[in-house]
Amino acid sequence: MRLDIVHNTRYRYTAPIAETVMEVRLRPMDGNGQRCLDFRLELSHGVKARAYVDGFGNHVHYFNLVRPHSGLSVISRSTVETGLPPDEQPGEELVNDFLRFRSPVKDVEGVRELADRHAINDPSSPESVEHALDELTETISREFNYDRTVTNVYSAVDDVLTLRAGVCQDFAHLFIAVARAMGVPARYVSGYIHFPGEKALTTASHAWAEAWVAGRGWIGFDATHPIRTTPHHVRLAVGRDYTDAAPTRGVYVGSAGSSMSISVRTRAAG
Repeated sequence: MRLDIVHNTRYRYTAPIAETVMEVRLRPMDGNGQRCLDFRLELSHGVKARAYVDGFGNHVHYFNLVRPHSGLSVISRSTVETGLPPDEQPGEELVNDFLRFRSPVKDVEGVRELADRHAINDPSSPESVEHALDELTETISREFNYDRTVTNVYSAVDDVLTLRAGVCQDFAHLFIAVARAMGVPARYVSGYIHFPGEKALTTASHAWAEAWVAGRGWIGFDATHPIRTTPHHVRLAVGRDYTDAAPTRGVYVGSAGSSMSISVRTRAAG
Protein backbone atom coordinates (compact mmCIF):
# COMPACT_ATOMS: atom_id res chain seq x y z
CA MET A 1 0.00 0.00 0.00
CA ARG A 2 1.15 3.52 -0.80
CA LEU A 3 -0.02 6.43 1.32
CA ASP A 4 0.32 10.16 0.77
CA ILE A 5 0.44 12.06 4.05
CA VAL A 6 0.31 15.78 4.80
CA HIS A 7 1.05 16.84 8.38
CA ASN A 8 0.44 20.52 9.09
CA THR A 9 1.49 22.12 12.38
CA ARG A 10 0.85 25.81 13.02
CA TYR A 11 2.06 27.87 15.96
CA ARG A 12 0.55 31.24 16.85
CA TYR A 13 1.81 33.75 19.43
CA THR A 14 -0.11 36.56 21.10
CA ALA A 15 2.74 38.99 20.35
CA PRO A 16 5.98 38.83 18.34
CA ILE A 17 8.65 36.58 19.82
CA ALA A 18 12.40 36.85 19.27
CA GLU A 19 13.48 33.27 18.50
CA THR A 20 12.25 29.72 17.96
CA VAL A 21 14.45 26.63 18.26
CA MET A 22 12.80 23.41 17.10
CA GLU A 23 13.45 19.84 16.09
CA VAL A 24 10.95 17.64 14.27
CA ARG A 25 10.64 13.92 13.64
CA LEU A 26 8.29 13.94 10.68
CA ARG A 27 10.07 11.81 8.07
CA PRO A 28 8.62 8.28 8.19
CA MET A 29 11.11 5.58 9.10
CA ASP A 30 12.42 2.90 6.77
CA GLY A 31 12.31 -0.75 7.77
CA ASN A 32 10.03 -3.01 9.77
CA GLY A 33 7.54 -3.31 6.91
CA GLN A 34 7.59 0.20 5.46
CA ARG A 35 9.68 2.48 3.24
CA CYS A 36 9.59 6.25 2.78
CA LEU A 37 9.49 6.97 -0.96
CA ASP A 38 9.36 10.76 -0.79
CA PHE A 39 9.57 13.43 1.89
CA ARG A 40 9.44 17.22 1.83
CA LEU A 41 9.53 19.62 4.76
CA GLU A 42 8.12 23.11 4.26
CA LEU A 43 8.92 25.76 6.86
CA SER A 44 7.57 29.30 6.94
CA HIS A 45 9.76 32.45 6.87
CA GLY A 46 12.17 30.83 4.41
CA VAL A 47 13.78 28.75 7.14
CA LYS A 48 16.07 25.91 6.05
CA ALA A 49 16.40 22.86 8.26
CA ARG A 50 19.39 20.63 8.87
CA ALA A 51 19.08 16.92 9.55
CA TYR A 52 20.63 13.98 11.36
CA VAL A 53 19.68 10.45 12.44
CA ASP A 54 19.39 9.97 16.20
CA GLY A 55 20.40 6.96 18.28
CA PHE A 56 17.04 5.25 17.76
CA GLY A 57 17.23 5.55 13.97
CA ASN A 58 14.79 8.46 13.73
CA HIS A 59 15.25 11.13 11.06
CA VAL A 60 15.47 14.48 12.87
CA HIS A 61 15.27 17.92 11.23
CA TYR A 62 16.16 20.98 13.28
CA PHE A 63 16.19 24.73 12.75
CA ASN A 64 16.55 28.06 14.51
CA LEU A 65 14.46 31.10 13.53
CA VAL A 66 16.16 34.23 14.90
CA ARG A 67 14.02 37.22 14.04
CA PRO A 68 10.72 38.56 15.38
CA HIS A 69 7.73 36.48 14.33
CA SER A 70 4.12 35.99 15.43
CA GLY A 71 3.59 32.58 13.91
CA LEU A 72 5.27 29.57 12.39
CA SER A 73 4.14 26.70 10.18
CA VAL A 74 5.74 23.28 9.75
CA ILE A 75 4.32 21.17 6.91
CA SER A 76 5.58 17.72 5.97
CA ARG A 77 4.55 15.83 2.84
CA SER A 78 5.37 12.13 2.69
CA THR A 79 4.74 9.17 0.44
CA VAL A 80 5.15 5.85 2.22
CA GLU A 81 4.93 2.25 1.07
CA THR A 82 3.65 -0.14 3.76
CA GLY A 83 2.91 -3.83 4.02
CA LEU A 84 6.43 -4.81 3.00
CA PRO A 85 8.10 -8.02 4.24
CA PRO A 86 9.67 -7.87 7.70
CA ASP A 87 13.36 -7.09 8.03
CA GLU A 88 15.66 -10.05 7.41
CA GLN A 89 17.80 -9.02 10.39
CA PRO A 90 15.40 -7.78 13.09
CA GLY A 91 18.16 -7.67 15.72
CA GLU A 92 18.20 -4.70 18.08
CA GLU A 93 21.36 -3.76 19.98
CA LEU A 94 19.46 -1.39 22.27
CA VAL A 95 16.70 -3.80 23.19
CA ASN A 96 17.59 -3.85 26.90
CA ASP A 97 17.20 -0.08 27.09
CA PHE A 98 13.50 -0.63 26.51
CA LEU A 99 13.13 -2.52 29.78
CA ARG A 100 14.01 0.46 31.95
CA PHE A 101 11.52 2.73 33.67
CA ARG A 102 11.50 6.51 33.73
CA SER A 103 8.67 9.02 33.88
CA PRO A 104 6.14 9.00 32.27
CA VAL A 105 6.58 5.20 32.01
CA LYS A 106 6.63 4.40 35.72
CA ASP A 107 6.89 1.19 37.71
CA VAL A 108 3.90 1.67 40.01
CA GLU A 109 1.48 -0.64 41.79
CA GLY A 110 -1.24 -0.45 39.13
CA VAL A 111 1.26 -1.37 36.44
CA ARG A 112 2.46 -4.40 38.39
CA GLU A 113 -1.15 -5.49 38.98
CA LEU A 114 -1.83 -5.45 35.24
CA ALA A 115 1.42 -7.33 34.62
CA ASP A 116 0.38 -10.02 37.08
CA ARG A 117 -3.02 -10.34 35.37
CA HIS A 118 -1.29 -10.89 32.02
CA ALA A 119 1.60 -13.05 33.15
CA ILE A 120 3.30 -14.92 30.31
CA ASN A 121 2.75 -18.67 30.65
CA ASP A 122 5.99 -19.58 28.88
CA PRO A 123 8.46 -16.68 28.45
CA SER A 124 10.58 -18.84 26.10
CA SER A 125 7.67 -19.21 23.67
CA PRO A 126 7.10 -16.32 21.21
CA GLU A 127 3.50 -17.44 20.81
CA SER A 128 2.92 -17.24 24.56
CA VAL A 129 4.49 -13.77 24.75
CA GLU A 130 2.39 -12.49 21.85
CA HIS A 131 -0.80 -13.96 23.33
CA ALA A 132 -0.21 -12.18 26.65
CA LEU A 133 0.44 -8.88 24.85
CA ASP A 134 -2.68 -9.27 22.72
CA GLU A 135 -4.72 -9.74 25.89
CA LEU A 136 -3.07 -6.69 27.47
CA THR A 137 -4.01 -4.63 24.40
CA GLU A 138 -7.64 -5.71 24.76
CA THR A 139 -7.68 -4.99 28.49
CA ILE A 140 -6.42 -1.43 28.10
CA SER A 141 -9.00 -0.70 25.41
CA ARG A 142 -11.81 -2.25 27.44
CA GLU A 143 -11.03 -0.82 30.89
CA PHE A 144 -9.78 2.68 29.98
CA ASN A 145 -11.91 5.31 28.26
CA TYR A 146 -10.63 7.38 25.36
CA ASP A 147 -11.04 10.99 26.52
CA ARG A 148 -9.15 13.98 25.13
CA THR A 149 -10.03 16.21 28.08
CA VAL A 150 -8.46 14.46 31.06
CA THR A 151 -4.72 14.23 30.27
CA ASN A 152 -1.98 16.22 28.57
CA VAL A 153 1.46 15.55 27.07
CA TYR A 154 2.99 15.57 30.57
CA SER A 155 0.67 12.93 32.06
CA ALA A 156 2.32 9.78 33.41
CA VAL A 157 0.97 6.25 33.73
CA ASP A 158 -0.06 6.72 37.36
CA ASP A 159 -2.33 9.58 36.23
CA VAL A 160 -3.90 7.32 33.60
CA LEU A 161 -4.40 4.54 36.14
CA THR A 162 -6.15 6.94 38.50
CA LEU A 163 -8.35 8.54 35.83
CA ARG A 164 -9.02 5.27 33.98
CA ALA A 165 -8.95 7.37 30.82
CA GLY A 166 -6.61 9.05 28.36
CA VAL A 167 -5.63 9.23 24.71
CA CYS A 168 -3.45 7.14 22.40
CA GLN A 169 -0.25 8.54 23.92
CA ASP A 170 -1.40 7.50 27.39
CA PHE A 171 -2.46 4.03 26.29
CA ALA A 172 0.90 3.53 24.57
CA HIS A 173 2.76 4.56 27.74
CA LEU A 174 0.60 2.24 29.85
CA PHE A 175 1.15 -0.69 27.50
CA ILE A 176 4.91 -0.06 27.54
CA ALA A 177 5.03 0.11 31.34
CA VAL A 178 3.09 -3.13 31.78
CA ALA A 179 5.06 -4.94 29.08
CA ARG A 180 8.32 -3.95 30.76
CA ALA A 181 6.97 -5.15 34.11
CA MET A 182 6.21 -8.46 32.35
CA GLY A 183 9.86 -8.62 31.26
CA VAL A 184 9.17 -7.69 27.62
CA PRO A 185 11.13 -4.81 26.06
CA ALA A 186 8.70 -2.23 24.65
CA ARG A 187 9.04 1.13 22.94
CA TYR A 188 6.89 4.10 22.00
CA VAL A 189 5.93 4.76 18.37
CA SER A 190 4.64 8.03 16.95
CA GLY A 191 2.97 7.92 13.58
CA TYR A 192 -0.29 7.85 11.68
CA ILE A 193 -3.18 5.51 11.00
CA HIS A 194 -5.06 5.59 7.70
CA PHE A 195 -8.79 4.83 7.63
CA PRO A 196 -9.73 3.39 4.22
CA GLY A 197 -12.69 4.89 2.44
CA GLU A 198 -12.70 8.04 4.53
CA LYS A 199 -11.40 11.54 4.02
CA ALA A 200 -8.99 10.94 6.83
CA LEU A 201 -8.58 14.40 8.28
CA THR A 202 -7.63 14.18 11.93
CA THR A 203 -6.50 16.67 14.55
CA ALA A 204 -3.29 14.96 15.58
CA SER A 205 -0.91 12.14 14.83
CA HIS A 206 -1.32 8.70 16.37
CA ALA A 207 0.73 6.66 18.84
CA TRP A 208 1.08 3.02 19.79
CA ALA A 209 3.70 0.63 21.18
CA GLU A 210 6.03 -2.01 19.83
CA ALA A 211 7.22 -4.99 21.85
CA TRP A 212 10.35 -7.01 21.21
CA VAL A 213 9.59 -10.72 20.87
CA ALA A 214 12.65 -12.95 20.59
CA GLY A 215 12.81 -14.59 17.18
CA ARG A 216 10.07 -12.33 15.82
CA GLY A 217 11.48 -8.81 16.22
CA TRP A 218 9.41 -5.69 16.91
CA ILE A 219 5.63 -6.21 16.83
CA GLY A 220 3.21 -3.28 17.02
CA PHE A 221 0.25 -3.19 19.42
CA ASP A 222 -2.34 -0.40 19.17
CA ALA A 223 -4.35 -0.38 22.39
CA THR A 224 -6.52 2.52 21.25
CA HIS A 225 -8.43 0.49 18.67
CA PRO A 226 -7.39 -2.31 19.84
CA ILE A 227 -5.42 -4.22 17.21
CA ARG A 228 -1.97 -5.24 16.17
CA THR A 229 -0.57 -2.72 13.77
CA THR A 230 -1.43 -3.16 10.10
CA PRO A 231 -0.26 -1.70 6.76
CA HIS A 232 -2.55 1.24 7.60
CA HIS A 233 -0.14 2.26 10.39
CA VAL A 234 2.82 4.48 9.42
CA ARG A 235 5.76 4.81 11.81
CA LEU A 236 7.39 8.21 12.19
CA ALA A 237 9.72 7.73 15.14
CA VAL A 238 10.42 5.42 18.07
CA GLY A 239 11.86 5.86 21.54
CA ARG A 240 11.60 5.02 25.19
CA ASP A 241 8.50 7.24 25.49
CA TYR A 242 6.86 10.28 23.92
CA THR A 243 9.76 12.63 24.65
CA ASP A 244 12.08 10.58 22.41
CA ALA A 245 9.64 10.40 19.50
CA ALA A 246 7.58 13.61 19.57
CA PRO A 247 6.78 14.79 16.02
CA THR A 248 7.66 18.38 16.98
CA ARG A 249 9.52 19.75 19.97
CA GLY A 250 10.93 23.19 20.63
CA VAL A 251 11.24 26.33 22.72
CA TYR A 252 10.83 30.01 21.99
CA VAL A 253 12.22 33.24 23.42
CA GLY A 254 9.58 35.80 24.35
CA SER A 255 6.87 36.62 26.86
CA ALA A 256 3.90 36.00 24.54
CA GLY A 257 1.42 33.18 24.93
CA SER A 258 1.31 30.43 22.33
CA SER A 259 -1.15 28.05 20.71
CA MET A 260 -0.67 25.12 18.38
CA SER A 261 -2.98 23.47 15.85
CA ILE A 262 -2.34 20.21 14.01
CA SER A 263 -4.02 18.55 11.08
CA VAL A 264 -3.08 15.30 9.40
CA ARG A 265 -4.46 14.04 6.10
CA THR A 266 -3.76 10.56 4.71
CA ARG A 267 -4.75 9.33 1.26
CA ALA A 268 -4.19 6.03 -0.48
CA ALA A 269 -1.95 6.74 -3.47
CA GLY A 270 -2.79 5.36 -6.90
